[in-house]
Amino acid sequence: MESSQNHSDQANTPPRIPNVLKKVDNKELKSTSFWLNQVFLVLSTIFGVYLAAQSGLEQALKFDSYSKMEDNYYLRTSLYDEVNDNLENIKRYSLLLAKSPHTSELEYNKPTLEKYIWQTMQYSPTTLETPSIFLTQIRRFYSRAEFVIDAALKRKMSARQASIELNQIADIIEQQTLPQLKASALNLQQELQQNDIIIGSLKEADNAN
Repeated sequence: MESSQNHSDQANTPPRIPNVLKKVDNKELKSTSFWLNQVFLVLSTIFGVYLAAQSGLEQALKFDSYSKMEDNYYLRTSLYDEVNDNLENIKRYSLLLAKSPHTSELEYNKPTLEKYIWQTMQYSPTTLETPSIFLTQIRRFYSRAEFVIDAALKRKMSARQASIELNQIADIIEQQTLPQLKASALNLQQELQQNDIIIGSLKEADNAN
C-alpha cells in the first residue's frame, strides 16, 4: 500500500532540474544580456557621434557659404566705389576733350584710373563668384577708355571724337554696370539678413576664435 502511494507521489512530482544546469543557464543568460547591452551601447554611441558630426558639418558648410557671401559683398561694394570714382574722372576729361584744348593741357589733366581693387581681385577666391557680366563690362571700360585717351594725346584721334567715345563708354558703365553691381551687392546683404546675419558679424566671430 505504501509502495503504491510512493510511486504515485513520484509520478505527480515534476522532475527536478539539476543545480548544475540551473547555473549554466543563468550564466548564459547573463552573458547574453551583457553583450546585448554592450552592442546597443556601441551602436547608440556611433549614432550619436554621427548625428553630431552631421550637424557640425552642416554648420561648418553654412558658415563657409555665408562667409564667402559676405566677402563677395565687400568685394562688389569696393569695386563699385572704385569704378564710380574712375567714371567721374573720365566724364570730366571728356568735357575737357570736347573743348579741343592744347595737347599740353590734355596731358596735364590726363585722368589716373585707380585699379587697386580691380587688380587685387585676381588674387581673391571670391572674384569668380561675381557675375561675369560685371567683370567683362568693367574690363572693356578700362581698356577702351585708356585706348581713346592715348589716341587723343597722340593726335591719332581728334579730341572731339575722343570726347564722344568716352561719353559712350561712360554711359554704359553709369546706366547699366554700376546700378546692377550695386543691386547685386544689396541682394547679398539682404540674403544674409534673411538668415539673421549682419554684415561684419561673421568677421567678428572669426576674429574672436
